[in-house]
Amino acid sequence: MDISIVIARVISILYLSMGIGLAFSNSYYNKAFKKIVHDSTYLFLGGWIATVLGAVLVHYHNIWVNDWRTLVTIVCWIVLIKGAMLLAFPRLIKHFEGWFTPEGIQRYYLPIVTALGLIFGYYGFLL
Repeated sequence: MDISIVIARVISILYLSMGIGLAFSNSYYNKAFKKIVHDSTYLFLGGWIATVLGAVLVHYHNIWVNDWRTLVTIVCWIVLIKGAMLLAFPRLIKHFEGWFTPEGIQRYYLPIVTALGLIFGYYGFLL
């Protein structure tokens, strides 16, 4: 269970940091997301990093049990699939362009990453 706790802690810190950043530095993230969507270099690098990171995470944490560790495994698989999709189908990101607007960021990303950060923080640090 040690690897599950480490991954949960890292995910928690990343997601909570991003949630706080989205709440207090919204203009910074708006610029960053626009670059990711419209610049093929950022899209390629993001896809490549997500694929490598996802593959490593899935390799070390592919645990399907009836507790919170399955949530960690699902996030690992999502990272891998997202990276592979960005590399294989880079134009697919255009379908989600509305999510990268200031309103989309506040509506979708802020509550999702904050909630996931709190959930993983609970399991990683308090359990």
